[in-house]
Amino acid sequence: MASTRRMKRGSRKAGTRKQSGGKRAASAWNKAVKRVFEEMRRKDRRASFGDALKEASRRKAAGTL
Repeated sequence: MASTRRMKRGSRKAGTRKQSGGKRAASAWNKAVKRVFEEMRRKDRRASFGDALKEASRRKAAGTL
């Protein structure tokens, strides 16, 4: 049986490390999209984040965001 890279390196978890530090602060765009998403979810629980991205993009192009 031919050996693969994974077999040579060992298991996947062997090389993983915890990330130090905190999260990056959300950008103004991310905050705006989240606001649109929450607004859409209040109206329709089936609204997805992708729908909110599209709606936020439309609003930004129209200058209403």
